[in-house]
Amino acid sequence: MKSLRQRMMRVLFLTIGICWALALTALLIYTQVSSSSIWDSKLQAIATQLLLAVPQNNEQLPGKDASPQLRSAGLAEAGLLTYQVWARHDRLLAGAPGAPSTALQGSFLDGFSSPMIDGRKWRVYSISDSNRQLTVQVGYLHSVISADMRRKAFVALCIASSLLALVGLLMWQVLRRALRPVLVIENALRGRHRFDLTPLWVGALPVELRPLVEGFNHLLRQLDQALEGERRFIANAAHELRTPLSALQAHAQIALRATTLAEKDATLHKLLAVVARSTRLSEQLLDLASLEAVHKPHRTQVDLSELIGYVTDEFEVQAAQAQRTLLVETQPCLIDCDVDAMGILLRNLIDNALRYTAPGDHVKISCGPSPQGPCLQVADDGPGVAAAERESIFERFYRVPGNGGQGSGIGLSLVKNIVQGHHASLITSSGLAGKGLSISVYFPGVVPPPAPAP
Repeated sequence: MKSLRQRMMRVLFLTIGICWALALTALLIYTQVSSSSIWDSKLQAIATQLLLAVPQNNEQLPGKDASPQLRSAGLAEAGLLTYQVWARHDRLLAGAPGAPSTALQGSFLDGFSSPMIDGRKWRVYSISDSNRQLTVQVGYLHSVISADMRRKAFVALCIASSLLALVGLLMWQVLRRALRPVLVIENALRGRHRFDLTPLWVGALPVELRPLVEGFNHLLRQLDQALEGERRFIANAAHELRTPLSALQAHAQIALRATTLAEKDATLHKLLAVVARSTRLSEQLLDLASLEAVHKPHRTQVDLSELIGYVTDEFEVQAAQAQRTLLVETQPCLIDCDVDAMGILLRNLIDNALRYTAPGDHVKISCGPSPQGPCLQVADDGPGVAAAERESIFERFYRVPGNGGQGSGIGLSLVKNIVQGHHASLITSSGLAGKGLSISVYFPGVVPPPAPAP
């Protein structure tokens, strides 16, 4: 499993390692250069001071063999610096104990050099007086200088390592604090009760984490809406199916207790009517559930007149049995729609018109272009709906008071949801010949596809 903490820690340690290597290289180079410069400066200063300290009458110098003796021989061996004072390049006037018997720099040229003497490498500085009669040579073994450089490099390495370790520790603490809100969110989610989809609080979160949590909150809201839709569907189904099921049971019991065939037939006809109503109610509830479950319907361009033709064919038998007349008047017009949802819309509009009209009435289904866009209209010449009630008939489970229809109050609410989902507009008015009800749906205009080239 990929871990953000581990990835960040790997990057952190890699960065510290690279910085440590670069710092070590820079320190080693700086230490070597600065140490060489310091040692050379010491040699130059000591040689100059020794040259100035030699008397003008250097014949009075006792010579190397007549040098004073120290009270402790160990003090002479402890010295790291050696020097020689030469007269006219051929007579050694003075020298440090343990100094080579030959000149440290055989050419007696002024300046620095690194000669090999008795198999050992020296760092030597030679300086002469203005007459080149007196020469002072001062030197260190290269091993001494290298040891000093290694010691300083080790100290610098320890300091750099300590600083980088401190920086790494501080960055690790900062990383822990930066990821702490993630752990807080995890604990908050794990501690929630089942179906608790309350959005997470983003007030104290870092700016970098807010888009992630806000996106998660958006998903929680969508899940909450989906669950709320399921709860509404279950509540609606339980509410609406309770009465038909009770009626079915009551009519079945009456049919069983009927004493004559005519009484039994009358009860069975009522039972069939309740079954038909229950079937229609179940279809509407299923349509409601399917519409609420689809978040991204599949849209396609279709000819509305063709859809009307398919749907009205389904209602011809029902209209004939109910003694209603279906009138279809269509013109070709393209709309961008979900075909399944549009079928539900047409079926509910036609079913509502047939249900709330009387025998002998007419139901007209028409479509065509209009200044407001493609228009679908379903009108009837039935009893109609009062103007004050027309907005309410699209609310779920609303029934017009005093209307003798047997509707469930779901069909027109489905129509309203589909219209809103297609960004269309819904207008109600009086129906045919100024009577009944007319429901018009205006869809957004669609640019027709280009005609194929001849």
